[in-house]
Amino acid sequence: MLWLLVHGIQHAPRRLVLAAVGVAFPVAVLAATLLLVDDASRAMTRTALAPVQVDMRALATTVNGDGTATARLLAGVGGVQRAERFASAAVTVSVPGSAPLPARLFAVDPEYLAHHPWVKITEGRLGGGLLMSQPLRATAGFTGPAAVTVGLPAGGEEAPPSVTLPVTGTADLRAATTWFAIPYGDAQGDIASVPRAVVVDYATFERQFLPLLRQAQGAQPALNPSTTDLPPVTLETHLTVDHNAYPADPAQALLFSNRLRRVLEQRSPDIIVADNAAEVLDMARVDATNARILFLLLGIPGALVAAGLGLAAASALAEAQRREDALLDLRGATGRQLARLAAAHAIVAGALGAVLGLVLAALAVGAATGRQVWRELPPDRLAVVVAVALAGGALTVAVRVVPLVRAVRRGQVAVERRVLERGWAPGWRRSRLDLIAIAVGACILLINLAAGGLKQVPIEGQTLALAFYVLLAPIALWLGISLLAVRGLSALLTRRTAPQRARALTTWTAAALRWLGRRPARTGVALVLGTLAVAFGTNVVTFVATYHAAQHNDRQAGFGADLRITPPDDPARLGGPATTPSHPDIAAITPIRLLPARVGTDRKSVLAIDPATFPQASRVAPELLDGEGVEALRRDPQATLVHAEIADGFALGVGDTLTLTLFPDAEGDARNLKLRIAGVYRSFAPNEPFSELVMNAAALPGPAPAPDYFMARVVPGRPPAGVAADLRDAVPGQTVQTMDQSRLNEQRSLTALNLRALGRLESVTAGLAAAVGVAVLGAFLVLERRRETAILRACGATTRQILTPPATEGAIATVGSLVIGMPIGVGVSALAIRILGLFFSLRPPLLVLPAGTLALLAGCLVVTSLVALGVTLRRVTRATPAAVLREP
Repeated sequence: MLWLLVHGIQHAPRRLVLAAVGVAFPVAVLAATLLLVDDASRAMTRTALAPVQVDMRALATTVNGDGTATARLLAGVGGVQRAERFASAAVTVSVPGSAPLPARLFAVDPEYLAHHPWVKITEGRLGGGLLMSQPLRATAGFTGPAAVTVGLPAGGEEAPPSVTLPVTGTADLRAATTWFAIPYGDAQGDIASVPRAVVVDYATFERQFLPLLRQAQGAQPALNPSTTDLPPVTLETHLTVDHNAYPADPAQALLFSNRLRRVLEQRSPDIIVADNAAEVLDMARVDATNARILFLLLGIPGALVAAGLGLAAASALAEAQRREDALLDLRGATGRQLARLAAAHAIVAGALGAVLGLVLAALAVGAATGRQVWRELPPDRLAVVVAVALAGGALTVAVRVVPLVRAVRRGQVAVERRVLERGWAPGWRRSRLDLIAIAVGACILLINLAAGGLKQVPIEGQTLALAFYVLLAPIALWLGISLLAVRGLSALLTRRTAPQRARALTTWTAAALRWLGRRPARTGVALVLGTLAVAFGTNVVTFVATYHAAQHNDRQAGFGADLRITPPDDPARLGGPATTPSHPDIAAITPIRLLPARVGTDRKSVLAIDPATFPQASRVAPELLDGEGVEALRRDPQATLVHAEIADGFALGVGDTLTLTLFPDAEGDARNLKLRIAGVYRSFAPNEPFSELVMNAAALPGPAPAPDYFMARVVPGRPPAGVAADLRDAVPGQTVQTMDQSRLNEQRSLTALNLRALGRLESVTAGLAAAVGVAVLGAFLVLERRRETAILRACGATTRQILTPPATEGAIATVGSLVIGMPIGVGVSALAIRILGLFFSLRPPLLVLPAGTLALLAGCLVVTSLVALGVTLRRVTRATPAAVLREP
């Protein structure tokens, strides 16, 4: 048996190659998809950690600890890149002739500012005195003092101690959100907006402030986990964790972060570590699960098509296998021996195909991503990818070999010929798989709709794992509708060519159609493969195009306009707080104010706009769920728009009254407002940073604060980047961003997912599957009909007449695949996009048809099919009748 195996491989190498390619194709598609899945998941950890300002905060439980020793101790923990001293305290500030004003004191080392660029010194330097924040500098009496007196909380009935320090400059703390975030407890991460602040170097704090704070604090604990405000005083160590130390997988990164937090807390009994990266890593973990499911659901049809193509290609060897089995049977081989020989050939071809498929997958992913992704994977993940891909190849081999072995052992060496003569009745047609798949897909969608699914809800907490069964519906419908369309076309052709309706044949094309109607097996297989492949490819490229269009819309909703102009930290450079940036190419501009508020006990962010100028400057209209939009704010300054989360959480609706407190962290400046809810929105651009309420700035009691930034629309035809450059040059210190230059800190990593690599890979797979399916059809036509061709040629048929039937069948398979497959792919893509729309701030477009990509897919299919079919038909013209008729 071993000699027969080696002899067969030596004398029929092309047969081995064809069988190996039939296995390599599904292995390559499955392995490439899994590699892209892992690559996308690994990228999510980096995406999640990028906007985190301070990875961990080690807070001292008492003010009597040694911050320097703690920082030195924690810096030695593996994975910690830097440990920097930090302190803050609630203080008052005053200058001669002014009453004390509440403020926040911060203390850091000068090196801290070099490592954290989101804290900016706009004037002067840190050291020897204090830096004033810009809001404090703009306060009456503080515009140009030489020194500021910082008052500390008093202990008991004693007079409050104070320290007077010279003013050494101005600090811009607008981006230092971590400094104003509640560090610990149930409200961890909530931003307390304290308008005035001073910054001193840590040495000065340790020398002049810390002893007084210790005396005032006494034995009281420094932290209160139940507080919803900033602690009176904190001594902290800000830890920067090496992002390369985090595992690439978000789930493993979250576990690493939790373990690191516990290790840090064990180093000192007097600290509590707050993990600022844990929340974003947990979101990334959910997004990674979603991405894996999304990739697999987009890739599973490709793997199925590839496996079907592999089986179709392997079945081209059936006739040669039948001849060899018949000869060996005549020579005394038993059915068991023939089965063992067939299995041995399949195992060798499968092993060769598996290796070839893994190599092709690595090359394809490298070409699609521009990187050697497999080198970046951990060995365990790479082993899982290889094992799953090999299992897919083994399943393909088993599906092909098991029926063949059974037929050989039963002595049915001519089973395929009898099936061909009897008519085309594949297993899926006999079992009504098409109807079952359609029924399953429709039932899934109906059940989900009845349960209230497919509704636009806030993106937090959404996971595809919970909707996995819903996402199976597009796959079932893709398979069922494609098979049903082929069934219908076959039934129509069979009916028109039935013997009782036969008419005289006048053309060779009519003869070809009659041949096809009565013996549709091979062309039907090619049409099924082509339809499934084209529908799959159309679905993928359409889904990817729509997905990235939705990503663009989300980014535009986050940015809001063409330009975002942030004034300098000192508004006097613009001529005063009321000055609006101007440029001849700005068509409209509007001020944006972000105001802190409290609704009940919850902190909220309020977006205060100018309704008269906002609609002209904004690029994205609000997505309302109920009520009115900006026009209601213009008519009634006491109206407000609320996010759906507020409406649901507080049981509010249009017409209700909402009571909120503006500036809740500023003593003396807090203001209570009662606003009427005029509308409920899902998205109100700009979404970055996120705001829960929108109001008219004219409703603010007292003078409105200076705008946080301006949104501007550029004159049509002018590039925003050029206008932005002009504005930067006009006012030093002014920040001007375009949408391409911005980064959405609150964007979910799933909506930042890049599907282009998967789209390119799967569209190539679809084109190859459809084209090779036609090529296999041509090979079958040449093999099965060479005797008929020889007889026709002997009877005087010309080459053109002989080529007409196979060319007609090939054209029907190619054109039919496009005509049937593309509409099915577009419909399935629209359904999948409707499901995935839950994860975007804005409702994604119904469909984005990438006309160029679809035309390229169709053109490649047609050209490749013509080449493949032309090569096989050329053999028909070169074969001599005598040689063919002498074959056994």
